[in-house]
Amino acid sequence: MGQGEPSRADLYRVIAQLRAEVARLVARVEELEAELAGRGPPPPRPPAWVRPSKPARPGERQVRKKRAANFARRRAVADRQVEHAVATCPDCGCGLRGGTIKRRREVIDVELRPAVVTEHVLLERVCPVCDRACVPALGPADGVVGRHRFGPNLLALIGTWREVGRLPARAIQAFLGICHRVHVSLGAVEGALHALAARGAAAVATLREQIRAAPVVHADETTWRQDGRNGYVWQLSTPTACYFERGPRTTEQIDRLLGREFAGVLVSDFYAAYHHFPGEKQRCWAHLLRDVREVLAAHPADAALRRWGRYLHRLFRATRDHPGTTPAERRRIRQRAEASLTRACQPWTQASVPQRTLCQRIMAHRHELFTFVVRPEVPPTNNAAERAFCPLVIARKVWGGTRSEQGSTDAMRRASLVATWRLRALNPFDQFRTLLLSPQL
Repeated sequence: MGQGEPSRADLYRVIAQLRAEVARLVARVEELEAELAGRGPPPPRPPAWVRPSKPARPGERQVRKKRAANFARRRAVADRQVEHAVATCPDCGCGLRGGTIKRRREVIDVELRPAVVTEHVLLERVCPVCDRACVPALGPADGVVGRHRFGPNLLALIGTWREVGRLPARAIQAFLGICHRVHVSLGAVEGALHALAARGAAAVATLREQIRAAPVVHADETTWRQDGRNGYVWQLSTPTACYFERGPRTTEQIDRLLGREFAGVLVSDFYAAYHHFPGEKQRCWAHLLRDVREVLAAHPADAALRRWGRYLHRLFRATRDHPGTTPAERRRIRQRAEASLTRACQPWTQASVPQRTLCQRIMAHRHELFTFVVRPEVPPTNNAAERAFCPLVIARKVWGGTRSEQGSTDAMRRASLVATWRLRALNPFDQFRTLLLSPQL
């Protein structure tokens, strides 16, 4: 045994100490397992995306963060009030009077009444002086809409179910029979829908002219089936108006929709039909960044591509969140943003890289991507048009499209009216009824 090395006795002593420590730890483990067995299985671990709550400091009470707005359910205005009270004491039978309000309970219900059929009897009276026969004329004041068999409430209800509820004609027929005890044919339902569209033709034409005069217009298109054949629906929208029209997916169609006098900014995606527009344009950043994400998802191992995609996101967020305050500063920020975009995309337009096509698209439209910087009223995305199209796209999936050219025209007119009323926070039923009862030229 060399000098400084532990003796055999020292080693035995260390081994004895380690065995004692292991025995103590085994006993502790058995004690904890017995305790856990009495508590049952441990709770499931939350998903990775759940952020844990911050533990409260000792002696500190956690206070719920106040919201900017009250999201509690608002109590409706009561149409009638019914008081409930106990007449006699359940213990001694003594009569009870008066009382104080303990609590209130709100119950909302609707009254389903059968349809009211009104027969208008028109009497003819003859003037005794000039011998002229006089017969009264029925109009909106009498609850009569033109020569229609249905009244304004029923017509407005059918239109609301069709456009807001997106119900097909057979479902509307069934609801009228179930809820209002009235049987109407499918042809009568279609006739009512046509009547609504015809009544709203002038209002829809006015909407189109208002949109043409707007400083910023969103444009988009989507598919639509007519008589089993694929076609397209075009849309023009502003923050307060929306217009739909079925037509071919060509440059002539967008020119006809906007008109020759349109001098505003056109917000759109990168579809080629918008390229020839000579005025100011704002291309949709949401479409562009969505395509960038798709390319990144297709090449997850490409580090250079990932850095390029992150740079585009940072550039967009920086210009969107800090566009400048004065016109001169906004112009400088736009020039710097376009120069940065050119440096990021120009080298890859001819290279064999996954982002080549996107870089070519960006370079072709780089002067149309930052219009929102110098024009504060212009949004950087075309999300407004996407949201306006959602109800019509859902309706297309429910109905399967339309059957004729007139049916498509009627559907686009009603969709234009209802989409505009939705933007203006108006009640579609009330607006349909007002439209039907308004005097027609």
